[in-house]
Amino acid sequence: MKTTFFAFFMIVAFSSFGQSFPFDFENNTPGMLGYDGATFTIVPNPNSTGNSSANVAEIVKVNVSDIWAGGKITNISSLDFSSAATSVLSMKVYTNEPVGTVIKVKLENPYTCEVDAVTTMSGAWETLTFDFGIPAPYGSVDLVIMPQPFTDGGGKVFYVDDIQQVPGVIATPRSGLPVTFESGTTDRHFFDFESAIMESLPNPLVGADNGSPNVGKVIKYLGAPYGGTSITFSNNVDFVNHPVITMKVLTSAPIGTYITLKAEKPFWGEERSVQTTKTEEWETLSFDFTNAPTDLPTFALMFDFVAGSANVGDGTIASTFYFDDIKYANVPLSIEENDRATAFIVRPNPSSDYWLVSNTIGLSFNVEVYDVKGQLVGHFESNQGLEVTIDASIYASGVYYAKVTSATGSETIRLIKR
Repeated sequence: MKTTFFAFFMIVAFSSFGQSFPFDFENNTPGMLGYDGATFTIVPNPNSTGNSSANVAEIVKVNVSDIWAGGKITNISSLDFSSAATSVLSMKVYTNEPVGTVIKVKLENPYTCEVDAVTTMSGAWETLTFDFGIPAPYGSVDLVIMPQPFTDGGGKVFYVDDIQQVPGVIATPRSGLPVTFESGTTDRHFFDFESAIMESLPNPLVGADNGSPNVGKVIKYLGAPYGGTSITFSNNVDFVNHPVITMKVLTSAPIGTYITLKAEKPFWGEERSVQTTKTEEWETLSFDFTNAPTDLPTFALMFDFVAGSANVGDGTIASTFYFDDIKYANVPLSIEENDRATAFIVRPNPSSDYWLVSNTIGLSFNVEVYDVKGQLVGHFESNQGLEVTIDASIYASGVYYAKVTSATGSETIRLIKR
């Protein structure tokens, strides 16, 4: 699931006139523009299987197109991703390009916020979703569709249709470190940039070096060398008392691969790069931010990247990186976990029959379960404040999100039904 370094910028609404979602291209759509050598026009639907629309929009990256070429719809009004009811953008896509082709959607005017998705079909219509998650830009914007960025034109053709906002899940921002995937951190806390895609999933190599059930994964598809993912906290990172940050990393990339951690705020950042010493094993890397500014609330994670790098990623195992337990080096993880306003644990997860949600703070709490479309599919109350049992057998296999709420706040936990 996700956005760029600039995901936390607010787009200012400056126009009182504009277009609104959805866009189905059955009639003339004002403000459609091709840019950087690409064309963007309304044409008859090339394949009615999977999409019965008579007309669709066609983007052609002609031979002289720039690598950023695409199409845009200008001056869209009433665009608001801050509500769970409208936090995801949905778009049908058709192309004969290979599976794994990156499609970038970008909001502009005056600042930018972008989300990437990856095709799972070739030569067929499919619906891609672009999750703008935590309160994203809203107001009057230009919607930019950038198919297969970082590649030359070559006459490549892409069709899009039925662009609309659909329900999602809004994640409450994390207050700060640590970042683990057993304590409420989910995909929706992260924003991807430059053709990298992040997700949380079961740990592929549980062992002495990392016993966590769940971890994060980033795949670098063809894009900028600095493609990666970022997380923004509600508080600044405390480099005064805790200047060294550690992060566990697992990759099949060669020993000596650079991993870069960048602490940042709008228009400013400080990055530290270290090299891996292992391959196909978990290891803990340390990033020394001594003397870094004290007003940086965001961490950007960039894999196989250091200044001057030309590795743009290829979507293979060599461009796949797992990460976990981003924390202050001088604070044990267990202490950090106990310092949380809320402390909820789900076991087993993944599960085929039930999830047991428990807490260590002795307060009553309730659990709301949502599917990936943001639909509420279950509500449960704790018994005397200690635990909730959720019958997982009633749900289809897939990913769900549990919003756990107590008097001290709420957390969102990713549930996996086998």
